[in-house]
Amino acid sequence: MLYQLFKKAQKEGWAIGQFNFSTLEQLKGIILAAKKLSSPVILGTSENEINFLGLKETLAIVRILEQKLQFSLFLHLDHGKNLDLIKKAIDFGFDSVHFDGSLLSFKENIKLTTRIVKYAHKNKVLVEGELGFLRGESRPFKSSKVLYEIKEKDLTKPEEVEEFVKETGVDSLAIAIGNVHGTYLKMPKLDFERLTKIREKTNIFLVLHGGSGIPPKDLKKAIKLGIQKININTELRVVWKENLQKVLEKSQEVKPYKILPKVEKAIQKKVEKYIRLFGSSNRL
Repeated sequence: MLYQLFKKAQKEGWAIGQFNFSTLEQLKGIILAAKKLSSPVILGTSENEINFLGLKETLAIVRILEQKLQFSLFLHLDHGKNLDLIKKAIDFGFDSVHFDGSLLSFKENIKLTTRIVKYAHKNKVLVEGELGFLRGESRPFKSSKVLYEIKEKDLTKPEEVEEFVKETGVDSLAIAIGNVHGTYLKMPKLDFERLTKIREKTNIFLVLHGGSGIPPKDLKKAIKLGIQKININTELRVVWKENLQKVLEKSQEVKPYKILPKVEKAIQKKVEKYIRLFGSSNRL
């Protein structure tokens, strides 16, 4: 079903949001936003998030909520580099996995991505590959300048895309066009000309990582030029922290079940904003 939703997004010109989580209130906030707006969402979990939550535990919680709410949920392993962990995610029933071979040579990236694709497709699991390297980390930087200088060698080379897709058989491709992890007072500009050239080289689903902090008009333009999935993580972490601090500072309450629903609601509101921006409302 996830593949069909990607095709639908591609045909109709909207994008699916991937929202990462590492706590239950984050997860519930994401899901409640999606259900309220009848929007598909991808629930992202990085290797560090999975190591914190537990692989089996994460899958069990998601499937229980899916059954309880009668709403389709898609679980995705984000930035997978550990091949054993990727294999376990596939075995346990994740809907899709991302192999991050961005630090490997082009040939080695193809080799390992191909191996993962063959194993995943046997289990009807989608695979996201990656070409190019994203700088930064999931933090809100307060400096007025971009702390991570984007270099030409980091960016996805359009001339490599066609070969990579053909050789690996990936279902989607994460690209680097000026996007970075983290948020900054001065965000890097996206290279829309590069995105256009990449789109001309392949009809594969294209993914934009580091969506947090990118101006809405740029995200809309990226979707118009061929992006089918946008990842949001840092902003949800910031919302989680700021709202938790706010509640704790204003109240002497110590009961988590009275504190955390307010955090959950704030996350839901942020996700709803992005769902509307991506144009994925009422697509289910």
